[in-house]
Amino acid sequence: MRILSFLWLVGCTAYLHAQTWQPVGTGASSSVYALEVFNGELYAGGVFTEIGGINASYLARWNGSAWGPVANLISFMAADGLHANDTALFIGDGGRVRYWNGTGLFNLTGNNSSSFNSTAYAITHYQDTLYCGGFFSSPFARVAKWNGTNYESLTSGCNAQVGVLTPFEDQLFVAGNFQLAGDSLVNRTALWNGQEWNRMGAGVNDDVFVHCFFQDTLYIGGRFTMANGQPASRVAKWNGSQWVRVGGTLNNYVTGMAVYHDQLYIGGDFTNPSRIARLEGNSWVPVGTGCNDRVITMDVYNDTLFVGGEFTMAGGIAASRIAKWHLPARPVATFDAQNTTTCVGECNTFTDLSPNGVASRLWQFPGGTPATSTDSVVTVCYTEPGTYAVTLTVSNAGGTDASTDESALLVEVCTGMDAQEDGTSFRIWPNPAQGMLGVEWDGQAPIRATLFSSIGRSLNTFLLQPGSNALDLHGLPAGSYILRTDDRKTQRVVLMR
Repeated sequence: MRILSFLWLVGCTAYLHAQTWQPVGTGASSSVYALEVFNGELYAGGVFTEIGGINASYLARWNGSAWGPVANLISFMAADGLHANDTALFIGDGGRVRYWNGTGLFNLTGNNSSSFNSTAYAITHYQDTLYCGGFFSSPFARVAKWNGTNYESLTSGCNAQVGVLTPFEDQLFVAGNFQLAGDSLVNRTALWNGQEWNRMGAGVNDDVFVHCFFQDTLYIGGRFTMANGQPASRVAKWNGSQWVRVGGTLNNYVTGMAVYHDQLYIGGDFTNPSRIARLEGNSWVPVGTGCNDRVITMDVYNDTLFVGGEFTMAGGIAASRIAKWHLPARPVATFDAQNTTTCVGECNTFTDLSPNGVASRLWQFPGGTPATSTDSVVTVCYTEPGTYAVTLTVSNAGGTDASTDESALLVEVCTGMDAQEDGTSFRIWPNPAQGMLGVEWDGQAPIRATLFSSIGRSLNTFLLQPGSNALDLHGLPAGSYILRTDDRKTQRVVLMR
């Protein structure tokens, strides 16, 4: 068992190295604050004025192979406010909300003047209405909604920054650094039902910067160290009634979250792991060797995780403020057997046909020799009659899959008789049998068949009618038997349990 564990560990170590960090073009001249997919392209917002060798003031788009400009923004703070729906990319450009329809940049209010006295950088749609949140305190307190013509307040708003807005369970989830929402003490997380504010447990004790939905559960990340009055190191999830901790201890804040290949990834200014991690069980594990400076944002585009921030190295390679992390598709455990029936003392060959690339594998052949293997093609021998299962488990950097065929191989006691020339035969089920045995006779006329013990002693004779027959074998002890037609041209091994 120790050898098996060692082989599996070696395989797992090998496939981890197949995960890759890569730069995205030549990178950006300064920090990348936000990433959002819109209309088949990845948009990046930040402090940069040049990205991928082109001039781009604070906003650019990646088409999968090259960076392109969008339109010049007024403020780099737009980097914190990107939100896409089916028709437009909405941008919190300083104290105004603007939108890009794929060809042009427009102001939501129809003029160039600011709608708010400070940055709007949290934007979403809830009940077909656009909501905005941010630092602004006038004319509304940190959160407002757009009625199609003007902005409206949400009661008295929030008493400090709103950084997260997203629909959640038919309500609007709002988070940030506020303690009050309307007249309710909510401690940085709240729900707006369209009419009033509602608390979410006892909230958290410091900033919430980011959210994510993972396995149908709402997760949040930020600066907080307590959730619902209990320790929670920068990440928590909502269990339906309160916030509960997620993962181990992080030594600094979290600003980015994404789900990639059904795993939760986080980024931020923590250093162990190095600025980016993924959740494995209840622990945060490294993503390669991580990044050399703060990770601010992340999003998935073209089956690849894109990461933006202030770093200049990712996974030990040069990547100026933006990089991508790619995992191959998870393999699907698939195998083929040379034969599905063989004789006692003979061997059979099994071949791994799993698609998507296999970095490590483990075969299990209970009752066979060898009992396990890590080869792609393996020959297994059987010394006892019976129906044998085969299990193949395959892994690569994208994940693990397993497949078991409980009746992959039938091993029979063979006598070397030639097959019947006219093609008539019978099949039996179930095998192994217990009490009753079904026999399907393919001939046109009835035929007698005799059941023999494994040493050749005649035990019983049956008349097989064309079609289905039911033979009563109650009372026979467990073991191997031979059912043979009396013309000696067709036989099958019967296993009793």
